[in-house]
Amino acid sequence: MRKKKEWGLNVRRKNLIIGDSNLCRFPAFREQHLQIDCYPGANFRHAGAIISKATCTTQPEKIILAFGFNHLTTKLRFPDARVMVPIINFSPSLPQQERFALQALNRYIFENCYSIETIQRDKFSTGPDNVRWSKETASAILSHWCEALN
Repeated sequence: MRKKKEWGLNVRRKNLIIGDSNLCRFPAFREQHLQIDCYPGANFRHAGAIISKATCTTQPEKIILAFGFNHLTTKLRFPDARVMVPIINFSPSLPQQERFALQALNRYIFENCYSIETIQRDKFSTGPDNVRWSKETASAILSHWCEALN
């Protein structure tokens, strides 16, 4: 729990992706204007705290939030940025209750946020836990999100 209290965000690029541990699976990238910050264990409840304490070397123009949550805090902290929330890809092998919860969250994101569509289903795969992305999926999602930023 202490690590979560120490989470910080220093924005240094005009395009920003912040999210949970799946972002750690992204491959190396060469997008000059892109900053990716990963917060293992983070969920939507943590996002507001991370963003509210953010410092900026550069004011971001576009932000992708890779965990679902109401982006009001983000708009208050970065009023000129376009905040984007990806629709969540998930494994059809998840338990039914989890799939229903993610479907409801995706509906909320689609109806209330500037959303980014999922990647094609045939490009999405996870490990044995049905949660953590495969390396190929992480690469496909990073490419897809970079397209959304341009």
